[in-house]
Amino acid sequence: MTPPPPGRAAPSAPRARVPGPRARSVLLLRLLLLLWAAAASAQGHSRSGPRIFAVWKGHVGQDRVDFGQTEPHTVLFHEPGSSSVWVGGRGKVYLFDFPEGKNASVRTDCENYITLLERRSEGLLACGTNARHPSCWNLVNDTVVPLGEMRGYAPFSPDENSLVLFEGDEVYSTIRKQEYNGKIPRFRRIRGESELYTSDTVMQNPQFIKATIVHQDQAYDDKIYYFFREDNPDKNPEAPLNVSRVAQLCRGDQGGESSLSVSKWNTFLKAMLVCSDAATNKNFNRLQDVFLLPDPSGQWRDTRVYGVFSNPWNYSAVCVYSLGDIDKVFRTSSLKGYQSSLPNPRPGKCLPDQQPIPTETFQVADRHPEVAQRVEPMGPLKTPLFHSKYHYQKVVVHRMQASHGETYHVLYLTTDRGTIHKVVEPGEQEHSFIFNIMEIQPFRRAAAIQTMSLDAERRKLYVSSQWEVSQVPLDLCEVYGGGCHGCLMSRDPYCGWDQGRCVSIYSSQRSVLQSINPVEPHKECPNPKPDKAPLQKVSLAPNSRYYLSCPMESRHATYSWRHKENVEQSCEPGTSRRSSTATTSVRPRRAPTSARLSTGSCCPRMASWLSTCWAMPVPWPPPSGWGSCPHSLLACWSTRASQGWACLRLLQPRALERLTLRAGWPGSSLPAASSRGQNNPVEDARPGDVQPQAAAGPQVAHGW
Repeated sequence: MTPPPPGRAAPSAPRARVPGPRARSVLLLRLLLLLWAAAASAQGHSRSGPRIFAVWKGHVGQDRVDFGQTEPHTVLFHEPGSSSVWVGGRGKVYLFDFPEGKNASVRTDCENYITLLERRSEGLLACGTNARHPSCWNLVNDTVVPLGEMRGYAPFSPDENSLVLFEGDEVYSTIRKQEYNGKIPRFRRIRGESELYTSDTVMQNPQFIKATIVHQDQAYDDKIYYFFREDNPDKNPEAPLNVSRVAQLCRGDQGGESSLSVSKWNTFLKAMLVCSDAATNKNFNRLQDVFLLPDPSGQWRDTRVYGVFSNPWNYSAVCVYSLGDIDKVFRTSSLKGYQSSLPNPRPGKCLPDQQPIPTETFQVADRHPEVAQRVEPMGPLKTPLFHSKYHYQKVVVHRMQASHGETYHVLYLTTDRGTIHKVVEPGEQEHSFIFNIMEIQPFRRAAAIQTMSLDAERRKLYVSSQWEVSQVPLDLCEVYGGGCHGCLMSRDPYCGWDQGRCVSIYSSQRSVLQSINPVEPHKECPNPKPDKAPLQKVSLAPNSRYYLSCPMESRHATYSWRHKENVEQSCEPGTSRRSSTATTSVRPRRAPTSARLSTGSCCPRMASWLSTCWAMPVPWPPPSGWGSCPHSLLACWSTRASQGWACLRLLQPRALERLTLRAGWPGSSLPAASSRGQNNPVEDARPGDVQPQAAAGPQVAHGW
């Protein structure tokens, strides 16, 4: 044993340490760095936000139908190519035929939340909670045929996480058969060859997302893949609470040889899904939704798996995997925590002729169900397709061919604000990039999107909320203004310029003008210069006030106020959906008094609240509506103070004659500076209160 250095006591038994001031400072610093990283990740992709905002109005009765009552839980069923949509609600199953504007409903028992709608050979199968006695019905034409209580087809409560998968006569489910028979979720085969279930130890509090059956080259090799997230077994405080997984099962699994394995899946393995960006140290660990896009040539290995992930700050990322990579991980990886050589046949291997899995193989897989290798995204960098400050919840993907023959993948992602983002995935040509085309409001009144279904054949999206169901076309070309320039700048692969209009490529009988990926697509237009709005001459009376509108069609563009070819003021869109405004007062023979307030980048979520604050110039006493602005500004500054000093330029005084500004922290003693005859350097002050005051007379209080 090496003796301790001189002056140092020998090591003793470890003792509990109480963090001192320095340790607490380090912890605080780390917390601030985490908060800074969260704020920075929101700006990681400058074009991850939507370019424009569009409200889908449609036609009431033909494109949008109200339920007539509040439906807190809905499930939607739509057959591709059909114009009808079935929606299960509370005690009802709705049938909507959009082109005809017809709808009907079938009533079931009270306290029955429909959770499953599936087309079967006998008719449309509808299953629901049925007052905590899950039951099913067959809907045949206009009749309802009760099937009685059917455990495993519907949960006991509509709030339970559940997943049901149909394949021919086989039915797979994650729903408990007994309401009070434990809380451990299992993946079961409840109808088919033999009933099987997963071991209770292979998953930790799973939340199931999606399940699918993949038909491989040999029938005995067909796999069941299901995607889920579970509690992280790593209890390190710095480790994420959840991890995302994909699990595999052999469809032909018949159970094991021993009494412990005869009723269990013997081919279960799971792997971690990685969605992170090593270059920026961003990690997205909570799987939200999955969409599988089959390969058009039928190669199952080339099926693309789109996963929506989130992190603790509710920022989102989309990662894309291939079924071939997932299959390779399960076939070749070692088992995590298992040091010996693998038994033969190796765990997870499907056996022909319905052979039972040997007991030794089952025991190894049951004790070590996770493979060591992780499933990484496609591409040479193994990084997310894109990440965003928005919180995405659901995703569908449409493969389409533009007018020039290039194939694009268009993603439709629902947000927690009840809107849909339309994002085009880059093609294989040079200079391609992810582009967020638009944000769509699909409902008459804003509400959370409960379900979303894609009909690629009819090119429609079907979405439902607690109040209504809406049919949204994929080719919303009429929303793009600005002539040819605005049409091509949208980079919408569904739209093109033809005979003086922005039209859908599906409605035109000939090839339309399109330019999706170039940095400056508008240069393809006959006149590459953007169309200018006609000048409007406004006559004003002395001492009157007029509001100037700054239409912001694109959130990606830069706007500015100009006077005699000089840029007077930037007009930033921020998150304002339609426009920003400016107020001007007319005073003869006097230099205008102005204080300009920018609501663009300082406090995005308060842009609409601060719209009345955009003043140029500000008369005194303040105009109506000004009173709410100091509260907004104070909240804005307090929100953004830790994210940099951009807010210092929020107030830009110019030639202030009758206005005194005071800037400083609440409770500070920063003296008021008169603006008469000088430029008040408010940009050099620290962010805090901003109080408009009269230069002469009593101060005006705003109830701060």
